[in-house]
Amino acid sequence: MVLSKRFSKDMSPMLPAVEEVKDAEEEEVSHSLGGVPSRPPSRPLPSVDNTIVLRAATAMSMTEEDKKQEMYEDILSKEETEESVPDEHPEDSEKPKEDSDDWDTDLEIEEVRHSYDPSGKSRYQSACQLFGVVPVSYFLRHMGDSELIMRHHGLGAQATKAIALSLVTNTSIVTLDLSDNWLEGEGAAAIADMLKENCYISELHLCDNKLALKGAKALSLMLMENITLQKVNLSGNEFDDQAAACFSEALMNNQKVESLDLSHNMFGDGSGEILGAAIAENTGMLDLNLSWNYFRGKSAVAIAKGLGVGI
Repeated sequence: MVLSKRFSKDMSPMLPAVEEVKDAEEEEVSHSLGGVPSRPPSRPLPSVDNTIVLRAATAMSMTEEDKKQEMYEDILSKEETEESVPDEHPEDSEKPKEDSDDWDTDLEIEEVRHSYDPSGKSRYQSACQLFGVVPVSYFLRHMGDSELIMRHHGLGAQATKAIALSLVTNTSIVTLDLSDNWLEGEGAAAIADMLKENCYISELHLCDNKLALKGAKALSLMLMENITLQKVNLSGNEFDDQAAACFSEALMNNQKVESLDLSHNMFGDGSGEILGAAIAENTGMLDLNLSWNYFRGKSAVAIAKGLGVGI
């Protein structure tokens, strides 16, 4: 194919000279070893600087991993060496080891001490489950007070039993007022059993609870054992002549009660002579209320004679 002179002149600056191409091929051959080029002339040679940097980074990373591995191996070797070292104090190994039973006993004692509740809240909640009643929130809130006044709460016998069981270990309450709660004889018996154990309550109010003869028997037996109560209010509980015989024994054996209220009951003529003889024997009574009963004639005279002896 023949090119025109004009076209050849226009293309001549764009084509490389033959000598320049030869010089480039000679330079590439000079970089090869043994006269054999390491790469084809058409593939560009990689930069030497980049190769050095990559190899250096790889070498540094390998060195750090080797150091970490060596440190880990050193730690393991030290631990194995410490385990293999014999005990420097052989006499310690000869000491008798503590019995595991002793440790168990100590733990059990600590648990018992931790579970001790002077207010009786935990015992009260367990007692409510036992007797099938709902815990009284007012009672839980005021178990730590010195005066527990729970009038007109409608407790009944079962709820009173739960309260009495929790008060056996209570050391805070000094005055207990459960007036008008329909305790009846069973509730009074529970309170009486509690007061045989509790030595902190000194004032008791059980007015208007329909205690009747059963309650009178339980409370009179309690008064013959209890030496803490100083003031007792039992007014309005339907006590009759049979109940008067119970209280007469309590009055003759208990010299600690200073105030006793038996007003608004059903004591009749037969009660006057019984109570009068007991009043004469009691030397600790300072306040006795027998108003609003059925004393007439001879019974009133017998009570007056008993009071005269006591004075």
